[in-house]
Amino acid sequence: MLFYTHLMLAFLFGIIGIKMFSISNQILFIVFVLIAGIFPDIDHPKSKIGRIFKPFSYLFSHRGFTHSLLVLPVISLILYKLEYYAFALPILIGYKSHLLGDAITKEGIRPLHPISQFRISGFIKTGGILENIIFVVLFFVSAYYLLNS
Repeated sequence: MLFYTHLMLAFLFGIIGIKMFSISNQILFIVFVLIAGIFPDIDHPKSKIGRIFKPFSYLFSHRGFTHSLLVLPVISLILYKLEYYAFALPILIGYKSHLLGDAITKEGIRPLHPISQFRISGFIKTGGILENIIFVVLFFVSAYYLLNS
């Protein structure tokens, strides 16, 4: 998926997370969900975040380790050790939204990389018309949730 679709999907997941978990600092929560929602693409040198953190694109192949479910326990452990408990939930929500979004594209993800080469892939072409339709639907669903809260 493209940058803007990942942001919109993460935003929707963030709004749902706020409702489910009765989050008090909603703006900070959404900010961290959005950052985590684009973070996995740090491994792509042409992505918005990859251009800022270029060394990561040399360390990891795109849709490799940073697109693995195995990253989530590592992030959780780091946040736990640093005692940043409040950041764990929005980061996990945003990160999972990214993985879900990429899992439904034709390129897919390898959820257990590097342990397994098993790939989950869908039918959506990254940047294609169906992704644009999904973006619009996500936008209107997010607007609906915001207006009816």
